[in-house]
Amino acid sequence: MKTVILGLGNPILHDDGAGLEAVELLRQAKLKQDVEVKSAAVGGFRILDHLAGYRRAVIVDAMMTGGRPGDVRRMQVEELCGELHASCVHDLSLSGALDLGRGLGMDLPEKIVIYGIEVADPYLLREGCSPEVRAGVRRAVDMILADLQDESAYLVEE
Repeated sequence: MKTVILGLGNPILHDDGAGLEAVELLRQAKLKQDVEVKSAAVGGFRILDHLAGYRRAVIVDAMMTGGRPGDVRRMQVEELCGELHASCVHDLSLSGALDLGRGLGMDLPEKIVIYGIEVADPYLLREGCSPEVRAGVRRAVDMILADLQDESAYLVEE
């Protein structure tokens, strides 16, 4: 079962790079051969190119919900309320893009798990995440690695 882990963010916008830092750590881990790690600075419909052809996907991104910076939340696509940066005002939301892609017959993952890392200011022009967010990145990576070991975390409901 092919799996993609996709880290999203912008490396020069401080904490917005949380997803990118997470996938850099995951690239250093010994993952199964059927797991591919990617990074991207896209949202909306453009994210579908990075998900097409995989059976399951893990998306790691910054989120801003008013929580404590560094908090990590594991979610299903259905739980999203626009808090991830996987969309912007000029693009479709992630769930909207997935619906459109599936409607167009794209080969998209049946199971998508999202790890949101809470940030305080994703728009500050500075490379690298704050210490609190960097700690959250490490927690998210640990959670992802544990889930990858537990196949039931990514079971596709038939």
